[in-house]
Amino acid sequence: MKVFNYFLKLSLLTCLTLGASTFIYAQTLDEEAVTLSEQETARLRAILEQPIDPNSLKATQVEAYKQKQGAAWKLGDAVKQEEILREWMQMDTDVDPKWRLMSFLFHSTKRQEAYQLGADLIKIVKYPPAAVRIRATIADHYINDSNLKQAGVLLEEAGNLIKNEWSRVPRQGANAYWIVRAEMEFNLIKSYFLRRSGKWQEGIQTARLATQKGKELIGIDSLVDPLQRSFGRSWYMSAMAQLADHQSAAGLYAEADLSLREAYQFGKKNGFTDNQMLRIINGVAWLRNATGRFEDALGYSNRSERIVLAQGIQKGAPSWLYTQTPGTLALAGMDRWNEAAERYDAIDKEMERLKTRSPLAFQSWLRGPVYLHAGRYPQAKRIYENTLKWHVENFGENHYFTAYTRGMYAIALWRNGDPVGARTQFDQAIQNITSPDALTGDFTEDVFRRKGKKYIFQNYIDLLATTADKDAKDAAIIFQMADHLNSSSVQQALSDAAVRSGVNTPGLSEVIRKEQDAKNEAATLMSYITAQGSEGDKRRNPQVIEQMQQRMRELEGLRKEYKAQIQKGFPEYFQLIQPKAPSHTDIAQQLKPDELFVSILPMEKQTYVWAINASGKVNFHQWPVGEKDGAKLVDKIRKTLDVAGLGNKAPTFDYADAHTVYKGIFGPIESEMADKKHVIVATSGAFANMPLGVLVRQPVTSPNPSNAAWLIKDTAISQVPTASGWLSLKRYAKVPSSTQPLIAWGDPLFDNKVATQQIAGVIPKNTTVRSAIDTRSTLQIGLERSNEESYLAYSKIPPLPETRDEVNELAKILAADPKHDLILGADATRQSVLKSSASGQLGKKQVVVFATHGLLAGDLPNLNQPALAMASTANPADSPLLTLEDVLGLKLNADWVVLSACNTAGADGRAEEALSGLARGFFFAGSRSLLVTHWSVESESAMLLTTHTFAAYKKDPKIRRAEALKQAMVETMKLPQYAHPAFWAPYALVGEGGR
Repeated sequence: MKVFNYFLKLSLLTCLTLGASTFIYAQTLDEEAVTLSEQETARLRAILEQPIDPNSLKATQVEAYKQKQGAAWKLGDAVKQEEILREWMQMDTDVDPKWRLMSFLFHSTKRQEAYQLGADLIKIVKYPPAAVRIRATIADHYINDSNLKQAGVLLEEAGNLIKNEWSRVPRQGANAYWIVRAEMEFNLIKSYFLRRSGKWQEGIQTARLATQKGKELIGIDSLVDPLQRSFGRSWYMSAMAQLADHQSAAGLYAEADLSLREAYQFGKKNGFTDNQMLRIINGVAWLRNATGRFEDALGYSNRSERIVLAQGIQKGAPSWLYTQTPGTLALAGMDRWNEAAERYDAIDKEMERLKTRSPLAFQSWLRGPVYLHAGRYPQAKRIYENTLKWHVENFGENHYFTAYTRGMYAIALWRNGDPVGARTQFDQAIQNITSPDALTGDFTEDVFRRKGKKYIFQNYIDLLATTADKDAKDAAIIFQMADHLNSSSVQQALSDAAVRSGVNTPGLSEVIRKEQDAKNEAATLMSYITAQGSEGDKRRNPQVIEQMQQRMRELEGLRKEYKAQIQKGFPEYFQLIQPKAPSHTDIAQQLKPDELFVSILPMEKQTYVWAINASGKVNFHQWPVGEKDGAKLVDKIRKTLDVAGLGNKAPTFDYADAHTVYKGIFGPIESEMADKKHVIVATSGAFANMPLGVLVRQPVTSPNPSNAAWLIKDTAISQVPTASGWLSLKRYAKVPSSTQPLIAWGDPLFDNKVATQQIAGVIPKNTTVRSAIDTRSTLQIGLERSNEESYLAYSKIPPLPETRDEVNELAKILAADPKHDLILGADATRQSVLKSSASGQLGKKQVVVFATHGLLAGDLPNLNQPALAMASTANPADSPLLTLEDVLGLKLNADWVVLSACNTAGADGRAEEALSGLARGFFFAGSRSLLVTHWSVESESAMLLTTHTFAAYKKDPKIRRAEALKQAMVETMKLPQYAHPAFWAPYALVGEGGR
């Protein structure tokens, strides 16, 4: 899998993982003192000064030492605490004082002595559960010091103890508790070890086992005293947080959310306070940031801060700083840059008041972009000068992370009035970011990371735009940058699914697994090198860093070999996970004389538009409407399109804004469009959420919608997510089309009870407007809501019985056999799709139809990728979801794939990204184009559109797919009842619109 935005990941690593035993120690024996009253301070000092009678009973002395250690901890007196522990260990040969001193020293500069004490404890601890726990605890620290070899030895010893000695331990009384406690701690730290070793999936499985043991432990923790009960519950919370961290690091955000939600609900049920669940609450803040739910993230961050301050912890203390980071990040994510900068001012003020420094306070990875956006250019330049130097020294000149930092430094140079120096740094940064050695899918890019990369590209493009009208080379570079940006929004999910799908491909699977393991280990090493770099001088370990860097170099060499093998043996798979941005010449070579390729790139302050014709001529212009304003225009237009169900109450179409968009994008290139019969448009984001045929070329004066100068009247339009994806589709032009006309899945039954009714002959009827799913992603829901409230219930997905009529009409037009080519109702399962592909039948069909809903990541528990909702089955082990991963494994040779109920109306562009990912998945599987709906369609008009489209396509063997859809739209709008574009414009052709 991948590193989870390594800057963000570093903070997550610190606040969520810390090493498992590190967190437990930090929570129970934290070095930062709570604000104490004078009376309480005096009381604790009195305990420290009270002498211990050497002639008293041993139990009395032991209790006195425990009291003294507790007092020293509360006072924050580390020197006194160490002194007490050493005295206690001298008078008491039992394990307890030696174990406590070891734990204390592991969090000091005397780690070697701690390791020696640990070795002594391993020799003397014979009770099997304790023997397992001491080995796991020491292994945890070896992992933190990157001594994975020694950690592996200890964990193997612990595992053998569990295997061979467990049967000899009596299960009565507290023994039962300590057995489960040892298993939980062992599995938690083993999961940490597996993750550091690059085995992320195994790490997730082991962390999940640790959480299961944690639940079991809480069920029997009445067998031990309250203190140990508290420790055990803290371990359970640590296990849940670590599982969520594993999942987040792997980009499994929906699964991470479910883990955190389950932990929170479990804690509430068992009487945990917010204090005990601080890690969970703070973890949710980080997760919301990673998924772009910045407003929610800010709320959880503020809640964490209130918890910390209520404990009496001072502002400026480490725990307080932990709560500030996700809040500052959330403000940055919402473009509230000045507020974020003011937060840093407040942090700096507190650090000055306390006369202390902390890497948690500085955070160059976040402070740098905050200062850039807030206009504090000199401060930003100083930050990036230092961080770039550090990245070069630790990761090398050409590493992806170095390139990212160099891009930010280039922005700082430009904003400080050095365009020449900025251009030099930009050129190198972009070259390294987009090079084949830095796969797009190498690192899990959360929303903020993508935002940062886009900011780099945007500024580079803005700089090039000053010379593009005079320098053809600069203009060509801008075009390639646009395709990189359009790719990045969906590349993550696509790459993840491609890897999982490729694991099942003979010959490819072994090299993928090796490459993935090497990538995972490298990703983790990068986080820890960064963590070492952020430590204070006393905590840094140059020897460890050198060992990590050497291993990094070895892994990078291995990965280059693996990538070369993949690229040579499986070029199409490599292009899927590493799309190469084409040049305008590459595009022109694939165009026919009556075609025009238009690329649209919305940026922060303006939208860039390129038009390329078959001769290679490029028209480039800027529309002074930025991404946010463009999205507002699209949203206003769409509100007058998704209205088919309103009947006479439907609003008038927004002609004015549709004309504004047309003038901005297509107005300057009208002369190029004059003789073009087919326009191919590459874009992502808001403009991909709208069928561009509804744009109007002239101001509307007639009240009759059919008289408007709709763009679709003059030219056929097809849309593609990226230029590189469109070029990939051209390879299918040489593949003969399939000979069999159709296979269609329709009206899948999502509720088993309804399926039973269907068998009995009872089929419910629906309204004329197809139902749509209210996508309530759990990533938008609060922790307090139960899973039942948070997730979409599969059985409650709206049925689509009217799609039966549509697919039956298509079968008639295409001369298909309804008995064999239509799979409906309870038969429309995921397994039926996979079976059709495996048998080779799917690959013989020209037209493949999925008349069902689309689901987004987070709509269902553990759903981390877009999917199509197929019929449920009585067997809970059979997933009803045809996921993107499944799609990539299908064997198609289809001219069309029709998705007639997968609407792009979704929250914050998530649905558009999901549709784009599914589209590229179907293209890879062997489809040349997709016919998709943008909103909930009215059944009769939808049937007219599809039947007219395919009738035209069948009648004329030379007609373009885009032209067939255009003719269907024009014919449908001529009917007075369907003149509104809500009826004739819901479908868009995505992919290759030719023949």
